[in-house]
Amino acid sequence: MFDKRAKQCFGFFFLFMLAVGLFAGCRPIYPELKLNPPENLDTVTAPTPNYQPNVPDSFGPEAVYVRLAVAPVFSPLQTRENYLKLLAYLSDKLEQPVELVLRSTYAEIDQLLKQSLADIAFVGSRSYIELEKSGEIELLAIPQIKGQNEHHSYIIVPDKSNVYSLEDLRGEKFLFTDPLSFPGKLYVLCRLSQMGKRPETFFSDTIYSYSNDSSVIAVTEGWVRGAAVDSVVYNYLLEKNPELEGKTRIIETSPAVGNPPIVVSSSVPVEFREKLKDIFSVMHNDIKGREALAEMGVECFVSGNDENYDVIRRILAEAEEGSQADILKGRESELPAVVEEDPAK
Repeated sequence: MFDKRAKQCFGFFFLFMLAVGLFAGCRPIYPELKLNPPENLDTVTAPTPNYQPNVPDSFGPEAVYVRLAVAPVFSPLQTRENYLKLLAYLSDKLEQPVELVLRSTYAEIDQLLKQSLADIAFVGSRSYIELEKSGEIELLAIPQIKGQNEHHSYIIVPDKSNVYSLEDLRGEKFLFTDPLSFPGKLYVLCRLSQMGKRPETFFSDTIYSYSNDSSVIAVTEGWVRGAAVDSVVYNYLLEKNPELEGKTRIIETSPAVGNPPIVVSSSVPVEFREKLKDIFSVMHNDIKGREALAEMGVECFVSGNDENYDVIRRILAEAEEGSQADILKGRESELPAVVEEDPAK
């Protein structure tokens, strides 16, 4: 997955972002680290038996497109490849064309759902809580991975570094994944809050990668001293890329929270929502469904337990008591016990 050219391209853009402060124009201004996204990845239509690319009305003149929105937990090209079989599977089961709509951030996916510009979406755990509370989405399913429907935030560092705790990262350059990500940012903010610290003064610099694989590359190559990543994606990357083994080290693991779920917009008719739930709940029993799941590193989709998101709910509830910036960056915030990795391991 991570060939030499990709790493060189990644490194060039990492340095470029730091040097000139290039920011995305239609979202909050955050320093950004990313691979140069290929063109024409805004939408991808499923290659199904009934659908012919570039041929209008392959499903018939009255076909209604179903739009599946995703923010890359992987880099854009990898995200596209991981979801193509799912698009084809859904399109065949629904007998409708399905489009993959890629956006760079969770905030952009949230806006698509709020504006009814996406029908289905993979959202972050924090986004799910906020959108569900406002009544703008309904839970479809939760991915189960290696028997688990929960994930963690990992704080990772280069294996050969002398960093063994979050405190050791004081004054260092740190990489977040997404401003709305629990594993990729919110957890670290809460840990700093427990320490009475703010990220802008604790770290020498903070940057955003907007994809977990980009964060892992940045740590393995020594471009940053630490990063917060999704445990599921991190473990998947190491499994698929044995050369990464031994190049990074986990120094802290968050409490478990529910895996990022698939949701459906409340603007979608109830009957169609139920049809989607049925499709996702049994796709692991279908050969093509299992192939699509395997591409995403998922065993099956389950109804899940909404209580798995209560850790994040408590954090956000505290934020509502006063200034969210003060709660998340400065004031003490209660959180279940932290699992710190044994330096001897």
